Amino acid sequence: MNVSSLRHPKENLYKMLCIIIGGLIWAGLLLGTLFSILIFLIPVAFFIWLSSKFFQASIFGNAVHVNKNQYTNLNNMADEIATALDMKEKPEMFIVNSQGLTNALAVKFLSRKYTLLFSDLVDLLWEEKKQDQLRFVIAHELAHHAAGHVNFWINLLMKPAMFIPFLGSAYSRACELTCDRIAAEIINNKSASINALITLASGSRELVTATNNDSFVQQELSVPTVFGFLQEITSSHPRMTKRVIAINNYQLGEQESTLIAREA
Repeated sequence: MNVSSLRHPKENLYKMLCIIIGGLIWAGLLLGTLFSILIFLIPVAFFIWLSSKFFQASIFGNAVHVNKNQYTNLNNMADEIATALDMKEKPEMFIVNSQGLTNALAVKFLSRKYTLLFSDLVDLLWEEKKQDQLRFVIAHELAHHAAGHVNFWINLLMKPAMFIPFLGSAYSRACELTCDRIAAEIINNKSASINALITLASGSRELVTATNNDSFVQQELSVPTVFGFLQEITSSHPRMTKRVIAINNYQLGEQESTLIAREA
């Protein structure tokens, strides 16, 4: 039976009208959504551009730019690491007066990338003959760039998911462990990688040689299970004890959770 031949003429007419009108409405909604997105993105892009220029003015005017003519040893170190990471362009590096804080940052505004080393961190990790601890920190920050962790558009795409409780901090912690792994691979010195993290934890360069790394790892056993979990899920960075454990496990070719479960 040919069902179509039995349709009432008005059905075909109204069906066509409904398809046309419905299609126009859907097209309008789609265009409206795209327009709304565009209206949102234009001021966001302008704000980012504006922020990048203010940041550029501040950083070039108030910090020391590491380049081939300034702190050449640090510049060469960063060049070697960037090459090892297959980076087409090395982020611009600056030494920032940190007034006692020990930190390093990977920053990106649109296409311009920066790595900031706090002065006290450089002083803390500086060694005259071997710079593997400092190389570890620089490699860690460059790894954030190489791995796309500071890519604005990717982060914007993921932004809605960050409203899910604890997901954003979990992602951030995973990124830190990734960069620790990359840095450890780059410098190919497990002892220096671990010492760099413990030195950052203690804040003392003088005590590095006297530090018992195994004893530091065992501190994870003293972390209260429930409160340790609560502290962790709200933190952007893993605990230093866990970061040391993770590097040790990775260098040994084991799963990270294995040693944590065995030692913590």
